[in-house]
Amino acid sequence: MKRPAGRGSLVLGPRTTVWSVLETYPFLEAFFAGYHEQFGRLGTPEGRGRWARVASLEEVALAMDVTWRRLARDIAAEVARTGAAAPAVLGHAAVADAHDHRVDDLRDISARLEDGGSLLDLAKELERVMDGAVPVDGAALERAAADVAASERLVVRRKMESAAALPADSVLVAPPEGHPLHSLRREGAQVETLCADLSVALERLGGSPSRRRWRAARPLVARLVDRLSGVEARFRRQQQAWFPALEVLDVRGPAALLANRQAEALESLRRLRLAVARDDAAFVVENGARLLDLLGELLATEEQVLVPLAQQRLAVGDWVAVRELEDGVGWELIATPPPWPSR
Repeated sequence: MKRPAGRGSLVLGPRTTVWSVLETYPFLEAFFAGYHEQFGRLGTPEGRGRWARVASLEEVALAMDVTWRRLARDIAAEVARTGAAAPAVLGHAAVADAHDHRVDDLRDISARLEDGGSLLDLAKELERVMDGAVPVDGAALERAAADVAASERLVVRRKMESAAALPADSVLVAPPEGHPLHSLRREGAQVETLCADLSVALERLGGSPSRRRWRAARPLVARLVDRLSGVEARFRRQQQAWFPALEVLDVRGPAALLANRQAEALESLRRLRLAVARDDAAFVVENGARLLDLLGELLATEEQVLVPLAQQRLAVGDWVAVRELEDGVGWELIATPPPWPSR
């Protein structure tokens, strides 16, 4: 016997709220309770009221680090499992499913990079993800896999050989001040410092900050969020200087691994600024933690993939071009580096 579907049919989309889902399929409450900790809020009066009414599938999925379509598919599958008529999912299912599964797999690969996973193993995972993709996707992923494998070989070689034995343009052990590598790492250290300070501020706020505690912490949190907004210029420099310089040499792996995550970090940063402006302390804590995770992943991927490949492939002339393009974008997190090469 089919279970009642509630108040009527529902099409699941990114703007569908948790409240709408439960209104239509009230029997999903137990499913949500065991699905992810994000839905733990439904166990509180505030969560069942205000949060459920305003939280969209897109926002919940973003906090869970999955796509909204994946969450919607799982909801539809659970409804069907109970015997009720499954809701439709907005969009072209066949095409969206294949794309979203690849995106989810790539996110998993990025997370494993942060955890120190073998780059050669991850190259094999990229090849698996490539299987069945459309030709353009397959070519891009194949290049990314080759780049990651090359990065692993470079790391091994650097462990086995002294820096003096390597060609001068291959590895810069101590790049001079003003060199793009020096600036990237100096700026990365500034991002790490700001992230550490924001992490401490969020921990002091706690999971459900009182108004008094939020008023006391708000000036510092707002200042740190404003300073972290400088990562937008950092990402633009990579996208307009570093990635094109490598793509000329047919090295596309760094862009494939970093570009989408950079867009996610900027969106998370935008949401965080809005939450600070409207004094939504609970959302500041939640989305602030997500931003810190994303920035940590990006810094790790830069160091493990972008930097080794750039050291290996870019010659002095390439680095000069990169620096000129970087100056065209500008600097926010650090002062403009001194001229390089020195004149």
